[in-house]
Amino acid sequence: MRLGQFAVCALLVTIMFRYTLNLCIGKESMLATVSCSVVYFCLMYYIGYHFGEKDAVENGYHDIGFRFHLVTYIVYMCVTLGAHYIGWHTEPLKAMAITAVSWGIGLMIHFIFFLIARKSTIKGYVREEIFQ
Repeated sequence: MRLGQFAVCALLVTIMFRYTLNLCIGKESMLATVSCSVVYFCLMYYIGYHFGEKDAVENGYHDIGFRFHLVTYIVYMCVTLGAHYIGWHTEPLKAMAITAVSWGIGLMIHFIFFLIARKSTIKGYVREEIFQ
């Protein structure tokens, strides 16, 4: 439930980010472009943390935020490709591919940490919570 709410928020924030980024790049302002990206990162991190904390309490998931990271990656890449094909040429396809690959590597590293963290849980519960 919370993951779906996060996905909707991520979609809206990402669309606003791509539009704003397009304007910043159009003005050829490096400071505005970097600032826009930093604000997007911070906002997405906050939204993910907010919904992730609620999801962990309500559903007992201990996935160290991997599902939210994966949804963010999928939403961002879909919006980025969509923005490119509707004419918001904020970046060339080569730059989008570099972003997809580098972020994908980060996502795989996060997945490895997720698998390691999952080994320290018993059916979704942290061992220390059960054996106190």
